[in-house]
Amino acid sequence: MRFPRHGLLPVPLLTRPPPLSISFSTYSIPWDPVASAVHEGILRARSLAHTKQAHAQAAASGVLPGHLPSAAAILLAYADHGDPAASFRLFDDSPLRLRSAFLWNALVRALSSAAGLHSAALSAYNDMLRAGVRPDDRTFPFALTAAAAAAGDDARKGREIHGSVIKVGFFYDVFVGNTLLTFYGTLGDLLAAKQVFDEMLHRDVVSWNSLISVFSSNGLYSDAVRLLLELKRSDLSVNSVSLISALPACGNLSALKQGKEIHCLSMRKLFDTHLFVANSLIDLYTKCGRIALGKKIFDRISNKDVASWNAMILGYGMQGELEAAINLFDLMKDEGLEYDHVSYIAVLSACSHAGLVERGKRYFDQMLAQNIRPTQMHYACMVDLLGRAGLMTEAAELVRSMPFEADSNVWGALLGACRIHGNIELAQLAAEHLFKLKPGHCGYYILLSNMYAEVGRWNEADKVRALMKSRKVKKNPGCSWVQIGNKLRAFLVGEGSQGSELELCYDELVKGERMSSAYLSWPQT
Repeated sequence: MRFPRHGLLPVPLLTRPPPLSISFSTYSIPWDPVASAVHEGILRARSLAHTKQAHAQAAASGVLPGHLPSAAAILLAYADHGDPAASFRLFDDSPLRLRSAFLWNALVRALSSAAGLHSAALSAYNDMLRAGVRPDDRTFPFALTAAAAAAGDDARKGREIHGSVIKVGFFYDVFVGNTLLTFYGTLGDLLAAKQVFDEMLHRDVVSWNSLISVFSSNGLYSDAVRLLLELKRSDLSVNSVSLISALPACGNLSALKQGKEIHCLSMRKLFDTHLFVANSLIDLYTKCGRIALGKKIFDRISNKDVASWNAMILGYGMQGELEAAINLFDLMKDEGLEYDHVSYIAVLSACSHAGLVERGKRYFDQMLAQNIRPTQMHYACMVDLLGRAGLMTEAAELVRSMPFEADSNVWGALLGACRIHGNIELAQLAAEHLFKLKPGHCGYYILLSNMYAEVGRWNEADKVRALMKSRKVKKNPGCSWVQIGNKLRAFLVGEGSQGSELELCYDELVKGERMSSAYLSWPQT
């Protein structure tokens, strides 16, 4: 009997004739065709009502409580269909002699996947240890998933679980190692994630994809692209997830050449028609300024989803084609697709840059009527919309009326609007909140200081600079990228470089300048 390595349900795959008995940890279950049929019925449950029906059938046929796969499957099904309390009751009603690691794992997994019950999953993990049940290679990934989801409160707990992994001897298990990678990536602890990856004796493609995704989502875009190239040179085969993880990094670097190479790789692997890959390619080309290529890929997608439309709308807005973005948003509904929260962020941002205040307000009201709860980003877009139009009082009132505390995106939008219209008093209010929310962000200090300097309030400007200095906040140096051959080189302002490398970059820049000059001087027909 084998178990799905990466499956959602830790239950046996009943796809071939079973042995006479099935062992789960230390508990042995005789094979029973009735139990097998009931278990298959539980796995097919697609709603809470179906789960209750399957539970009743299992109890009536005598399958429960003795058949662990069925008990675990029902426990998981209740949690997946929105009734984790029933999972608790089922576990509590199970005899103590049946509570092996298998059933405990099912409980921890069920709670870790339920919204808002991540701490409860960690409590169940602790109860398992207190009950004297030895964790196995499935226990740790479920517990780490819960710790990652509740990272703000339980980051220390996740590190403790890592210690237990080493102590028990499962550190070299690939499945456990991959979950540790994801956990540290969620925390933003890139050094720990890289160390876990380096110390893994055996890596599969999931290991590589996890680290590529961690680097890409935490701003190490060049490292993410480099890692994909290393994966290509390894004995493992690149899959669609590898490409989806690396393409955003190319887009954020504007590394068009590397992005095109990944696009060609996706075509050779026949992944270019994969919906998620196609959406990532749209994002790549629009961020690199090749909106026509993005539109060509968009038009070729036969099964467009909401993310496809959102990527194209965001792309048009990013490239300043605001009317096209808004028109595409309106066309999206005509195609029978429901807007989601990202759709409204995209169109509100476009309305803001186009100065369409009334239309933006109408879209915001439409979103509320659709029962989509506004997020911080929606309010930030609305504040930016009102602020750019000079409606500073209305923008400030919107911030005060928010149903939750405004974050740095909202206050940052208000500060930016104050900079445009020279509203010092409101800028002071926004900056006070930003200095608390993001004390290490240099841009807010510099923006407020420059506003004071522009109106001749030098004492206040000096105070802001002194505050910045006392907090050891430094201005980030400017950075430029130069692509030479197949390499993307980054240079900071004032940074020295080796002579040959510097000359190479200079030659590349001169070459590009000459080509531009030749194009401009060529007679146009």
